[in-house]
Amino acid sequence: MNRIKKYGMRIIFIQALVATAWSLYYGRYGDPIANIQSWDIFNPANAMDPCLWCWYARICMYPVVLLSAVWLWKKTRDAIDYIIPFAIVWILVEIYQVAQLYLPQIRGVCAIENPCFIPKVNYFGRLTIPLMCLVAFLVILFVALLIKKANKSQ
Repeated sequence: MNRIKKYGMRIIFIQALVATAWSLYYGRYGDPIANIQSWDIFNPANAMDPCLWCWYARICMYPVVLLSAVWLWKKTRDAIDYIIPFAIVWILVEIYQVAQLYLPQIRGVCAIENPCFIPKVNYFGRLTIPLMCLVAFLVILFVALLIKKANKSQ
């Protein structure tokens, strides 16, 4: 448990920072894997407009980056109390968005002008942007809960 107390918030910060950086890259320059393969790394013509839910997920990830950075800087423990609700709410939202991708009976329930259920990015046959976002929030929640448990056992 000492390791999770020592490195846990760093893991959260790195996870949130990478998720934020990748989402900003997708929005500005498109799919990084395809861009690297075509040697067209910083071409704004490849940009991908996110759907409404992806915008909201981005907006929720930014405070996690800031809260974890402040926690690392000030060494306070109360940032976890703010990160956990962000993660829980957005895990539920991302479950809904991923369900739109994989469950055809609820496709189109949400009025999205630029839907994610026709995935523009699909790695390994199933890994889409909403699923990557869900995994990012699950990692953040799991590590945050471990930190909370380690702080209580102190």
